[in-house]
Amino acid sequence: MVLKTRLLIGSGIAVAAVGLFFAYLRMAYAFPINSDGASNALQAWDMFHGNPLLSGWTLSDVAFYPTELIQYAIVQVFTGPTVDQIHIAAAITYTMIVLLAAALAKGRATGLQAWLRVGVTVAILLCPVPGTGYQTLLSSPNHTGSAVPLLLAWGAIDRMRDTKAKPVVVALLLGWGAWGDPLVTFVGAVPLALVCLVRALRLPGSLRSRLTSMDFQLAVAGGMSVALSHLATWALHAIGGYHTPKPPIELSPWDEWFGRAHMTARMLGVLFGTHRPGWQGKWVQQGVSYLHLIGFVVALVAVAIVLLRTLRGTADRVESIMAIAICCDIGAEIVSTLPVDLMAAREISPVLPMAAVIAGRVVGPRLMAADGPTGRRFTARWRQGVLAGVLALLTLNLVAYSPPRAQASEGQEVADWLQARGLTYGLGAYWVSNNITVTTHRKVTVAPVIGDHDRVIPMCWQSKTDMYDAAHDARFIVFEKDRPFYGTPAQAMRMWGSPKQRFDSGRYAVLVYDVNLLAGFPPPC
Repeated sequence: MVLKTRLLIGSGIAVAAVGLFFAYLRMAYAFPINSDGASNALQAWDMFHGNPLLSGWTLSDVAFYPTELIQYAIVQVFTGPTVDQIHIAAAITYTMIVLLAAALAKGRATGLQAWLRVGVTVAILLCPVPGTGYQTLLSSPNHTGSAVPLLLAWGAIDRMRDTKAKPVVVALLLGWGAWGDPLVTFVGAVPLALVCLVRALRLPGSLRSRLTSMDFQLAVAGGMSVALSHLATWALHAIGGYHTPKPPIELSPWDEWFGRAHMTARMLGVLFGTHRPGWQGKWVQQGVSYLHLIGFVVALVAVAIVLLRTLRGTADRVESIMAIAICCDIGAEIVSTLPVDLMAAREISPVLPMAAVIAGRVVGPRLMAADGPTGRRFTARWRQGVLAGVLALLTLNLVAYSPPRAQASEGQEVADWLQARGLTYGLGAYWVSNNITVTTHRKVTVAPVIGDHDRVIPMCWQSKTDMYDAAHDARFIVFEKDRPFYGTPAQAMRMWGSPKQRFDSGRYAVLVYDVNLLAGFPPPC
């Protein structure tokens, strides 16, 4: 009987996972791919086609090397480095986040309490909002996927027995995540070390017993994960692998913190679905935003409760770690120079699943119908009914709402124009470079460039040195008129003279030449 029940639950989870994947895939297609995701697609293809170390590549400040690039490579077995591959990977990632968050919210609970914990968590995560919400949670690798190693690490702390293996597993998971994304250091290793060190110091007994406690071992595991991630990056670079620029993180002036806090609050609204900038939907969708508001308030109260318990020393270990991690992520966003616009919501995207898990673990048990007066039992059942109704409405929205499908890529009209004229190699501003390469299935290759005074030069970001080899016959260059930082037509004409043909389409300009633009071009990074 137990085995049959487990099989039924397992089958239900599998069916739900497939359904979630296809729902999130529709949402992912609502936004075109950009050069960030396309760059990752080209890197993943290169990794598994003769260049496993990505030699010659300069990546972004976030490598994603052992995380999303591996995922991209697996998907490419079936799709190749295409637009579809980027959307499929995004849908897989968010599906994994929902399932891992649900499992962590359940914890060791069983029966009705387990279902209530999972229900609260899923209700908060189930339906990302159209617009910036889709772009943040269901697009190119942009820190959202870094929640996967975090949730796995917190799950190991929560479910594994207190043996010597636990801190080793946690250190490896966080080290793996931080190798791919340094954000994991600040949102994983730092809160783990802080919380567990304080817990160890609060333990009764001798200093020796505290230093041998599981909490102290986990605090050490947090520090070891940082060392492992840096060691892996250094070793790969030392043997000729890729290069990553340092993250452009600085401390902002204190008088800007209020404005940045306001922007960060709007980012949280995007993540939790309460803020829909520039998007006017039907009344049904507006109604869904009110359901998201309930979820946001529940998560906020739950995190506050856990923080209070943490100060008192009564909080569950993993809940305390996640609450402090949320504070670290939001706090760093406020005091740094990163939150320049709503798209920086990606920097705090791991806050969403962690807050949802805390909400499930804190609020779920409070929905149980405890023994007592009839009125109290009725109230508990009424709350359970409200949760079931909210989940039903969100599920209906997930199934019924089909967002309009966007163009395949940013600059799609430029890609079509180049391909129609048989122009196969050229240069371009970053946001119309690698994305054109991928959207044309590498039939048109565009190497990224950037403006430098009176010329354009190779861009030391998401590029490979041999892209600028004069053996390639580059006959065109693409510019974005509203982003002169990446180069201008005037700079190109100073270098190569007047083009033989010019094509203007909205914000884009394409200059076509009858000479190889890479002959005598400035050297790459």
